[in-house]
Amino acid sequence: ADQVAIALDNARLYHELEEMFFQTAESLADAIEKRDPYAGGHTQRVTLYSLIIAKYLNLKPIEKKLLKIASVLHDIGKIGIEDQILRKPDRLSSDEYEMIKRHSKIGAEIIEHINQLKDIVPGVKYHHEMINGEGYPEGLKGDEIPLLAKIVAVADTYDAMTSDRPYRRALSKEKAIEELKKCSGTQFDQKVVAAFIQAYEGGEI
Repeated sequence: ADQVAIALDNARLYHELEEMFFQTAESLADAIEKRDPYAGGHTQRVTLYSLIIAKYLNLKPIEKKLLKIASVLHDIGKIGIEDQILRKPDRLSSDEYEMIKRHSKIGAEIIEHINQLKDIVPGVKYHHEMINGEGYPEGLKGDEIPLLAKIVAVADTYDAMTSDRPYRRALSKEKAIEELKKCSGTQFDQKVVAAFIQAYEGGEI
């Protein structure tokens, strides 16, 4: 009985520590979002969409946990981007766009020093890579791109398309889905897009 009690207490402590870590990560992401007036709620939505996609891809529980952390921290690298770029109300110049593209690499550099987070680094670093190799930061192609990054990429892009920006209005859900279909196999992984659409048609998005 004592051993069972100790095991249960250890499990409870582990769960509490895990929850505290997730909440800390979410608070950090929220603090970074507050620097960007156009990103309100973006991280929460990307995390939600990512986990919904995961249900349709039959990810293992550990993979879902890694995906949750990666999606929460996918934009952490924006902490290294200047306010005048993040808060610019107009379209970015080519030089400014090159600067903003650095955020995925900066994010990976921030978290790679934490040994317990090494498995989520690829999800953060490569969520702007494209299946056809035209993404960044390394121009990875197809299966070279980690699954976590492929999932976050679809969730991230869908939320960007369906959110208002100063220089354009949000697309409707229907239009955004059409864009995902159009870019499936070139920009996005086909299986991930199919899972997203399945969730959308099932009323989960």
